[in-house]
Amino acid sequence: MKEYDLDINYHEGQIKIFFESNSRFKIIAKGRRFGLTRGFANYVVEKMLEGVSPILWIDTVYGNIERYVERYFTPLLKPLPKNLWRYRSIRNDLKIGGCVCDFRSADRPENIEGFGYAMIIINEAGIVLKNRNIWTETILPMVMDYKANVLIGGTPKGKRVKGKNEKHLFCEMFERGLNDPSKIKNKNGSEWKSFNFSSYENPLLDKNEIDEMAREIPPMLREQEIFGKFVDKEGTSIIKREWWKFYNENDFRGKRIIKVVQSWDTAYKINEGNDFSVCTTWIISDNGYYLKDMWRGRVEFPELKKMSVSLYEKFRPNEVLIEDKASGQSLVQELKRETRIPIKAIKIDKDKLSRVNAITTLIEGEKVFLPTGKNFTDEVIAECEEFPDSEYDDIVDSISQFLNHAKGITSRLSSGPILHVERDRIKRKYTRYRS
Repeated sequence: MKEYDLDINYHEGQIKIFFESNSRFKIIAKGRRFGLTRGFANYVVEKMLEGVSPILWIDTVYGNIERYVERYFTPLLKPLPKNLWRYRSIRNDLKIGGCVCDFRSADRPENIEGFGYAMIIINEAGIVLKNRNIWTETILPMVMDYKANVLIGGTPKGKRVKGKNEKHLFCEMFERGLNDPSKIKNKNGSEWKSFNFSSYENPLLDKNEIDEMAREIPPMLREQEIFGKFVDKEGTSIIKREWWKFYNENDFRGKRIIKVVQSWDTAYKINEGNDFSVCTTWIISDNGYYLKDMWRGRVEFPELKKMSVSLYEKFRPNEVLIEDKASGQSLVQELKRETRIPIKAIKIDKDKLSRVNAITTLIEGEKVFLPTGKNFTDEVIAECEEFPDSEYDDIVDSISQFLNHAKGITSRLSSGPILHVERDRIKRKYTRYRS
């Protein structure tokens, strides 16, 4: 029988979770970038190779699941012959030999029900378990058939569920794992066991980078996002609701418009649980940044490309910002090749939290205006207020991308006098492109 070498390895914190405890229910509260998702992926592959099946992996949205399969599972399994394993994106399952792992999105619990499992993974538990019913009505009944081992982990999202008068189930489970009475009776250890790890406990991370993020975020959020602690989050939003300013169309009378800019956060999978694509259109004036329009939807790539052209033609922005990564990279290449849209590919060199923290002073300083009377305004406020605990953050991504870029535009403009050139002295180099 031929043997194959797979690159399955764990750092010290992951070893403690997966191999130094026999507890059936393991609850892991951790800081960002600890490496839990990659550890889960390694462990699932290893257990499937040992014959454990069926396995259920529950996550926030299908878009994340597909990224995890692409980045963690596929590179790990490549040394195996193709006839020994396959991932079926339509059915969202991974097969290795005769073993199967089903991947399901928590925002469609009706698609999870109906089967029993030998092992269950709940990733991003801080988001998934905001809905207590998904555990009591959907997951818990599926544990009984095989007396499943259950691993529940993620970055905490507060002690209580925002907007509900109830304790967060993830926090409740973590506390149970700290104080499980069964450990007194059971010589093999408790049925429930909790683990807590900080971002610093991932040996692959640069500690200076973590220090920089720690300096940039509020102390209470630092406890949650870096040290994996459950905190009382009341009033701890990064972007506070009361910071926003508002405007109507008449407010532009007499104001000079410096630039019109569109900012895209892209995804192009149409499944119900996938991320949205978002385009925000902004007017940069001499006194601030005005959100003119927002489009949000789930579309396949051809429709995404058509929508980007349509929105450009509707507003004629001076610049269109698209993140030069993943789905955005494909859109950048296609639009540059096939259109004359003024695309600016944005390179990302900081994590999402740092990018948002970098623009909060603009919003708090009353420089960012939302339109009155638009359906999307409340949606923008709600998602920004819930970040980083919101189920989706595509609106936040689009806004932070624009504001981080626009800061440089206005700082350059303010560094010297603005020269007004008479129209007959302007050289029209691109007149042949005008319609």
